[in-house]
Amino acid sequence: MLFNVIEKNIEARVGLPIETIRMYSPDELRLHFEKKNKRKFSFTTEFPVIGRGNVLRDNIITSEEINKDIDKILARSK
Repeated sequence: MLFNVIEKNIEARVGLPIETIRMYSPDELRLHFEKKNKRKFSFTTEFPVIGRGNVLRDNIITSEEINKDIDKILARSK
């Protein structure tokens, strides 16, 4: 029951049905927010980055870019 209330609040805040929100990639959500709010939108971390570094590399990357990076890494290891 409480989860349904949370979902309804998210829908109202974002302006999209919850099923659409689930299907959108982070980049598609960013584009939606930019169009809705008429200003640039970015994702930030709220904690210090320690360990292996920021996996977002200061921006959102597509799965194609991730696959290219993995292919380069694997090609070097042969």
